Amino acid sequence: MYKTVSIIVASLLFSSCANSPATRGNGDSSLYATRDVEIVMGDMQTYLRIALVIGNNNYQKHKKLTNAVPDARAMRDFLTKKHFKVVYAENATQDVIKSKINEFLDGLGKQSIAFVYYAGHATQDKSRKTKETTNYLLPINDTTLDKYITDYDKDAISFNDILNKIDEKNHGLNIAMLDACRTPIGRGGAIENIGAEGVYLVYSTASGVTASDSGAFRRSFLKYAEQPLKLTDIFGKVKLDLRKEGQRPSIQNDIVGTFYFTQAIKPTPTPKTKGKWNPLIYRGKRSYSKNSTNTVKDNYTGLIWQKEDDGVKRNWKDAKRYCSNLSLDGSSDWRLPTMEELCYLGDMTKVKPAIDSNYFDIENSYYWSATAYKNDSSIAWGVNFKDGGDGWGNESDKNLALCVR
Repeated sequence: MYKTVSIIVASLLFSSCANSPATRGNGDSSLYATRDVEIVMGDMQTYLRIALVIGNNNYQKHKKLTNAVPDARAMRDFLTKKHFKVVYAENATQDVIKSKINEFLDGLGKQSIAFVYYAGHATQDKSRKTKETTNYLLPINDTTLDKYITDYDKDAISFNDILNKIDEKNHGLNIAMLDACRTPIGRGGAIENIGAEGVYLVYSTASGVTASDSGAFRRSFLKYAEQPLKLTDIFGKVKLDLRKEGQRPSIQNDIVGTFYFTQAIKPTPTPKTKGKWNPLIYRGKRSYSKNSTNTVKDNYTGLIWQKEDDGVKRNWKDAKRYCSNLSLDGSSDWRLPTMEELCYLGDMTKVKPAIDSNYFDIENSYYWSATAYKNDSSIAWGVNFKDGGDGWGNESDKNLALCVR
């Protein structure tokens, strides 16, 4: 029952500690019609992101683990940085796990990027309740979990049950990682590799084999997930790393589309505007001067900027309205900047803040641009001057505005 890994990606979430049968509820093929969602570099930012992360070390009966909680914390921090809302628990009882699962399910949209990570003890066998091979997550209050599968049906957490519920609700992209064992409960238990339609599934070790509680999978995954690699490429490299550790992972891929945790930095095309400025010309050559007590001049573009925002977070339409109604320094021709203007105002190679604090007094936060996403006018671009990144937000989101003229 010691730690190995399973990873699932796409239209089903979850696999169990060992093999999880990615079952599809009643098997209605009509459910799959909306599954061909291409999650590609850039487009992934338009999807709601939510994650469930659980790590258990301190078991009452089974051997206590060392790295499950540190692994879960590292995954939580990584996913938070990648703009996931993370539902988190560590050293969780059965009731706590069930509560966190419900919180996670309640947060899913119809097309979300859903991520599940569990580290701790788990097992697999044929359920007496469902008559199917089932994967079980073990809560820390595990004193009743011994050699009887009926006890696991009652007092453990069925990955299969969660997987079915996620499948019913989310028709976007589902990713699940099970950093746990693949051993059966009793002698002669079900040991097999189980694939699933629409799922990218990775087992960190061979069927029926335990893996060391070393954190090797988590370290390898995070190393490659921080790079601009496709999901499939990430785990191709993870597989090679784990084999060096003496584990033989198996990967079963049945997904449609591509996903990146980390986007490559793309060259910004020359903006198709009638203006006199081209941000590519002065890239890296920022020069500002004080225009007044309240404003700053960009010496390369001639644009005049607010020195500081008003501290009010607004939805996109209100942000545009605020700038168009602004009267500052005797001028009323203020507007919300385009994405190109906003990007090149800051130095995206710096962080905290990614803007010259000698001239600007702004929050380390996300700022709206006036540029809408080309395929959906209800989504707009913005820049985060804390992390030096850009992204998209729904027009109903509340963010800051820095006006320009």
